[in-house]
Amino acid sequence: MTKPESYQPDKDQPRTDQPRTDQPRTDQPGKHHPGQAEPEKVHADANSEGFRILRSDPALLWLELLWRWSFGLGLLAVFFLAYTRLRQAILISDADQAIFASGDPLAVANAGAALIAASQPFLLRLMAQICGAAAVPGPGLTARLICRRLASDYVVPIAPDAPRWTAFALLTMARVLMLLILLIGYLAGVLIAAWVDPGRQNLLADALIVLVSLAISAVVWSGVNWVLSLAPIFVVRDGVGPLDAVVAAMAFIRRRYSYLVAIALWNSTLRGLVATAITLAGAATVIWRPLHAVMPTVLLLALETLLYLLSSDFLLLARFAAYSSVAMREPHLDEPPI
Repeated sequence: MTKPESYQPDKDQPRTDQPRTDQPRTDQPGKHHPGQAEPEKVHADANSEGFRILRSDPALLWLELLWRWSFGLGLLAVFFLAYTRLRQAILISDADQAIFASGDPLAVANAGAALIAASQPFLLRLMAQICGAAAVPGPGLTARLICRRLASDYVVPIAPDAPRWTAFALLTMARVLMLLILLIGYLAGVLIAAWVDPGRQNLLADALIVLVSLAISAVVWSGVNWVLSLAPIFVVRDGVGPLDAVVAAMAFIRRRYSYLVAIALWNSTLRGLVATAITLAGAATVIWRPLHAVMPTVLLLALETLLYLLSSDFLLLARFAAYSSVAMREPHLDEPPI
């Protein structure tokens, strides 16, 4: 009985027990998978992604400026017309004018509450006009363009393209109406101060109570406004309605709180630096203005104010694009590359 010879592969034949190198490998650099676009296109940092999107599509900034400034100017016009009609419809006595001129927060609140009670029908019509002005397609259109561009870059699936203007309009109206939180905080502070100090013997304590109430209402408003500002992202990404988008935005903040806070702090630092620089420029303009050169000084201050508004809107849009970048890549942020 002879011992069987062991199999010796022919050196000229390829071995099958070794990985083949003629097939493309998915773990090599340069290959992308869902959630990861081409390396030369995107950045790992969300803030850099926000600026990349704005640089690649400058029309986004002009669209944002168009709707934001149009809405702001329209809102100012509505308030001006409302004020003129309110002055014609309601008689403000000399005593009320003296109270408003005094600056006493408690007295001003009491006089204001009486005027509000006397002008409820007019104020309801004013709120309806403001809500109508808030139903602009600008925020929704901006969110659609940014989110769809990011989804295309990251090769991630999102909801089918659809206008969904009703959802965007309702979210914008909610953001405008949430400004009432600040008014409620002021009135609540006045009521608390009147209850704590009915004789108004300690004006410093009354002022502190009103300021604390305003600070609390400002914190509540900023949180609500943050959720409502993120909700359009999920209207585009998931194709949900406004209420579901608000719930999704709240869950998104809980899941990615550290990401979002880092983006907000970085962006607010930049805006603070820009505001400081332009404020110093404005102070220098006033201090070193030429004698009897009022109009050039006013024009220069107006240009500096316009520059600040442009810079602020640009940075706010970059922040929204950074938030959108995190939301688009969220399903793959914790996954290892394949």
